[in-house]
Amino acid sequence: MKADPFQIGDVLKDPKQFVVPIYQRTYAWKRAPQLEKFFDSIEAKAAERLSGTGPSYPHYMGALLLSPRGKFAFGSIPMFDVVDGQQRLTTYQLFLSALKDVARSRQLSMLSDQLSTFLINADTPMMQDKKVERYKLLATNFDRELFRDLMDLDCEGLRKKYSDAFFKNGNIRETAPLPLRAWWYFREEAETFVATQAGDDPSLPLVALSRAVLEDFRVIVITLDETDDAQVIFETLNSGGEPLAAMDLVRNDVFHRAIRKGEDPDDLMESRWSSFEESFWKQEAIQGRIRKPRIDFFLAHTLAAETGKEVLLSELYARYKGFVVNKQFRSVEEELDTLLRHAPTYKALVTPQGDGPLSDLARQLQAFEVTTAFPLVFAIAGSEASEEEKEGLYRLISSYIIRRALCGLTPKAYNLTFLRLIAALRANGVSRKSFAAVMAESEGETTRFPSDQDLAKAIQQRPQYTTMVTSRLSFVLGALERAAHSKFDEVQGLRDGLTIEHLLPDDWAPHWPLPSKAKAPLDYVVPADDPCRQEIEFRQNLKHCLGNLTLLTMPNNSRLGNLPFTQPEASTGLSKREVLHRSLLRMNQEIAGHSEWGEAQILSRGELLTKRAIALWPHSESAL
Repeated sequence: MKADPFQIGDVLKDPKQFVVPIYQRTYAWKRAPQLEKFFDSIEAKAAERLSGTGPSYPHYMGALLLSPRGKFAFGSIPMFDVVDGQQRLTTYQLFLSALKDVARSRQLSMLSDQLSTFLINADTPMMQDKKVERYKLLATNFDRELFRDLMDLDCEGLRKKYSDAFFKNGNIRETAPLPLRAWWYFREEAETFVATQAGDDPSLPLVALSRAVLEDFRVIVITLDETDDAQVIFETLNSGGEPLAAMDLVRNDVFHRAIRKGEDPDDLMESRWSSFEESFWKQEAIQGRIRKPRIDFFLAHTLAAETGKEVLLSELYARYKGFVVNKQFRSVEEELDTLLRHAPTYKALVTPQGDGPLSDLARQLQAFEVTTAFPLVFAIAGSEASEEEKEGLYRLISSYIIRRALCGLTPKAYNLTFLRLIAALRANGVSRKSFAAVMAESEGETTRFPSDQDLAKAIQQRPQYTTMVTSRLSFVLGALERAAHSKFDEVQGLRDGLTIEHLLPDDWAPHWPLPSKAKAPLDYVVPADDPCRQEIEFRQNLKHCLGNLTLLTMPNNSRLGNLPFTQPEASTGLSKREVLHRSLLRMNQEIAGHSEWGEAQILSRGELLTKRAIALWPHSESAL
């Protein structure tokens, strides 16, 4: 291995080709902060040249790690794999190409031709494939066609070929591919610089920009020997500063091992890895205060599912390497198949589609923000258990979370509980009995599975409206609405935007007498010896219990206000009871079957909801 500093111009001037291996990540630099910082640095150097002060010092842009592709043959184009530094190298090429187009548009053909020599290799008889070898940089497969066009086409040609990337006024869209956006940004900035710096000779600012990037910028070029371990050096170079995404490190490690084992990297990329390059995996996800690409969270969940151990995102790559060593996969192909087996489950959990046990569980996990259950779901979904057994386990996970939420029990130990369950399922088989056996031993408040009696008390006596997040309470009520229907019913009326309605209103004193017919004071405050005190306290608690809550549209909720159950509202002439009767929800029609509403009806409905909840969210002991 040898390392030397080079001007960018020296790196690019001679006939050679830099190949971005298929396993490298696609071009990822964005306008803010990378491209703006890059151009600002070039602009500053160019301004120094125009002012006559000259460059004060060279600007170093990190390292370029190269691995020669085979032995060089006389007359052939030397080829190098870009092990690290491809984002910087690609950016230099995009900048020079954009600058070339500005020169061409201003009829500065000599400058345009000079810049082309740093982008395109001159034709030689020894080229085996002239269409490929003509480019100084051969981008990764996913960027290759676009990158070639960015080297060859002018701005009008790009607008025409990639019309979907532009508005009708010619401006580029934010959704345009990143290499195209980078090229366009550089062209616009170069045009602006020329316009502001040009005197009698408009070529001078362009020459200053080109000399600044070619002569004033440096990279440390590290060329590997055959005996050097490219992956180890890659990791060392990226160990400081802002780290690469864990999956970028994993990708490099996977394909370097595949090459060493004699497996075809192109085939592995096409048949296995390419699905992980979809935009879905690059989208940012949030867990607590942590923001990461979805693929990082996916990898952490996969490792936890496969090992039954907690995986910290800060240790993700190291844990993955340890997992591969311990698992002793027969091939990289088998290793990637393990990741692929869990990918559909992750997609189903974060973007649930349609109905079904897994989609239902996914929506609940989203509502209650329990991503710690993902590894457990991975372990179940990826197992060879029957669909009936899997569905039963999904239901038990749902029951555990819902019951604990209704009972006001903490979710803080979920992570450890679910890891215990994974270990038990791996050891004893993926079954409801294995799940139930773990729960039978979990007796503490932080881990126990609430009993039917606990659930009944929580539904009938606990003020859920003031103790549970509104969105989660809406989810519970929606689930209970569905439970009121048979599997043959078409459930209507459940849609986004429904709000929680107090049947006996929160502010009940003005219009709702107590069971004793006495009226409570408007502030609900009475002396300790007042005979109405117990009635008031009981009602004040009961009004927030599940038996007194339902779902209504916002207009209906606002319109009904605090009026008595059967008193018509002035603008519509409808009472609360009549509005509920007209509702598409079964629960509201059931409530409307009562001629009045008060404590007795709330308690009765609480008992009804309890029966439905116990059936909908069974206790784990039912599996024993």
